[in-house]
Amino acid sequence: MEQWRGAPASPVQWFMGVVRSRLIGRYVNELEDVLGLPITRFVDQHVRSLLTWDVLVFFHRTPDAVLDVEGLASRLGRRVEELQPEVEELCREGILESSGGLVRYRPEPELHATIDAFVMACQERGRRLALIALVLHKINPHDE
Repeated sequence: MEQWRGAPASPVQWFMGVVRSRLIGRYVNELEDVLGLPITRFVDQHVRSLLTWDVLVFFHRTPDAVLDVEGLASRLGRRVEELQPEVEELCREGILESSGGLVRYRPEPELHATIDAFVMACQERGRRLALIALVLHKINPHDE
């Protein structure tokens, strides 16, 4: 018998939790069918938010850009304090490189092709909608 996270107030609540988890599992599998396993895994491992998405697309489209976080924040229309943790995490993951306060796009070779596929998927409406759904589900997995 499956266990529902938390203490359900009733058996009906427990049952609905089990049904939701199965539906969400199927939903994620359908998104994987639309996007492909490499992109789905990339999003799962590297795209923590829509801001991360914006940073990835910006640097992929302007690979020669070398900016400080303030300049990047200005280009993306975001606040430095919300952008800084995303940039730091992408640097730890080997996608961006930071030196002397400047940030540049330097993905590990094995990630470059997957980032390219991710950005290409962003340009196709159906796949972009699937990506948005996947990222939003990742941000708030318990929102139905």
